[in-house]
Amino acid sequence: MNRFNNVIIGQKAFILSRGKILIMKRKEADYFIGKWDVPGGKFESRDNNLFESISREILEEAGLKLTKILLILSTSKFKGSMGDHPIIFRNIYLCVAEGKVKLCNEHSEFLWVKPQDLITYNFPDDQDIQSVLKRLPDILKKLDDSIDYSKIF
Repeated sequence: MNRFNNVIIGQKAFILSRGKILIMKRKEADYFIGKWDVPGGKFESRDNNLFESISREILEEAGLKLTKILLILSTSKFKGSMGDHPIIFRNIYLCVAEGKVKLCNEHSEFLWVKPQDLITYNFPDDQDIQSVLKRLPDILKKLDDSIDYSKIF
């Protein structure tokens, strides 16, 4: 695990395709077994930047190639619940990716779900994820997915 002074940089990606969001059920993992989730993980020393890191995670966990980060949906800092309780800085993105979903061994199944239906699935009890699940349908109604909002600033 790559840490600096007990700090982890984490990322998650809500992947949008044809108006639906990719969710995956956790299978073999240290935590959240049986819960629905989206691709994500930790920044690794082999990653040169955050874009490379989330691209790698999406490819490893879902077999998809990241083509665009549309928005940063959440940025947070919190204390982790595992081991020595690291401080975690995490970004949650809305992305577009291409290819056919190929799950890694951490997940047992996947679904493409309408944004308004996301809150009916059993996701981890994570304040930021829960907030994104509730806000995402309204965000998508106002979004022009031809624009890469992450590059405006």
